[in-house]
Amino acid sequence: MKATDIKDKEIRQSKLHIHPEMKNLMHEIDVNVKRLVDEVRFILKYRVIFRGRGMEFEGLREYTPSDDASMIDWKISRRVSTSKKIDNLYVRVYEEERDLNIFVLLDTSETMIFGTQDKLKTEYASVIAGSLVYTAIEVGDKAGIGMFSDRIHKNILPSKASDQYYRILRELSNHKNYGGGCDLYSSLKTATSSLDSRSILFIVSDFINVGDKWEDLLKAASSKFEGVLGIMVRDIRDSFIPDDLGNFRMSDPITKSVTDVNLDRIREKYRLEAEKQEKNIERIFKDAHAGFIKCYTNEPFVNPLVKWFSMWGTGR
Repeated sequence: MKATDIKDKEIRQSKLHIHPEMKNLMHEIDVNVKRLVDEVRFILKYRVIFRGRGMEFEGLREYTPSDDASMIDWKISRRVSTSKKIDNLYVRVYEEERDLNIFVLLDTSETMIFGTQDKLKTEYASVIAGSLVYTAIEVGDKAGIGMFSDRIHKNILPSKASDQYYRILRELSNHKNYGGGCDLYSSLKTATSSLDSRSILFIVSDFINVGDKWEDLLKAASSKFEGVLGIMVRDIRDSFIPDDLGNFRMSDPITKSVTDVNLDRIREKYRLEAEKQEKNIERIFKDAHAGFIKCYTNEPFVNPLVKWFSMWGTGR
């Protein structure tokens, strides 16, 4: 059953019991998934890139006019012929390996609960996570999610169960799963040990104060899994300070320490430090041979995501 069929059925059965925030998230996901499908044929790319790999030889059968001629095994066809001429053509039959696990590791720490645009970073990241889960289920793969801060709030292992999409949406809409510091090392360690090699791992975070010692784990994950993509979610104010703000009293969301600062005096230093930190995270992913994209919450995430899929499909 497709995700669209599952959704229509469950909405009809329990429409009055769906929390308004969950409805809003479902709407945002619907809009973005439709754009992915309509504008860049995302699901087709997904099948070609991911599901076109990992085929096991099953046997031979006679060629039919509907078959792709490139599938013909000429050596076998000559070998089984009873005369010097080829009596019949044979094609190799392959059986697709077991389904992929699509797993989203989602940062829900305090720094993600920030936003100066239409959406908080957490809201924006939830739409990305939900869209990836929806797409995975739509093409028949397993999907799961890990929500983490300084501890793992939820670890929903990949599944094709009919209610998996809604189970994940409920957790994405649950405020109890958000807040706290950030420990990417522990969450990445859990994901790497609990998922098998036929997995695609998406790490969605602002990568601010994510801790240390996780670089080697990222390299291990990149070597083990079919693919790893870091999706950096940033509010525009994570990177830039606007003009003419003057003095502000700032509070650290983690330590709660308060500092008085003139933002006009530190604007350029702030920009340079933010750029340095962002480039360092990108370097870490590239050194691990993993993918990396950056998305601002005031911009659509569809284009950079599809661009990565296209590049990943060419082996780059």
